[in-house]
Amino acid sequence: MAYGSGRPDWARNDVEDGVPRNRNNSGNSGGGSYQNSNNNYQPPQLKNAPYQDQQTNILEDATRTHVAAETTANTVLATLHAQRQQLQNANDDTWQMRTNVANAQRELRELQAKAWKKKQRLYIIIGILGFVDLMLFFRIVQCGGSFFCRRY
Repeated sequence: MAYGSGRPDWARNDVEDGVPRNRNNSGNSGGGSYQNSNNNYQPPQLKNAPYQDQQTNILEDATRTHVAAETTANTVLATLHAQRQQLQNANDDTWQMRTNVANAQRELRELQAKAWKKKQRLYIIIGILGFVDLMLFFRIVQCGGSFFCRRY
């Protein structure tokens, strides 16, 4: 089958058990492997380039593809490493924030307890002062308007 003819070998009945009957390059009419013949294997001849040049081009292309794939893989690994670092830093920041929140809650509870104690002390002082004021008021009433009573 000529390249670009549009008809595969199996459509022209040139194929027997999946192997084409007409091999242009076999050099051996009996069939079989080229390795069993007397080293008369002829590599396929391309119209524009010798076989060695084509193989060199194929190897160069494969090497370029390999280098490009390896470069891409290294870039992806570096990106993944950077993202892992970012996630680790975010995780560390989250734990630090949780610790700060817990400390703030504890300090707020301490401040509330301190403010409540202060408030209770002020209520007690107000109560004592109110009681003293009431006693002094009764004394003034008892003594007829004078603070100092003369009881003799």
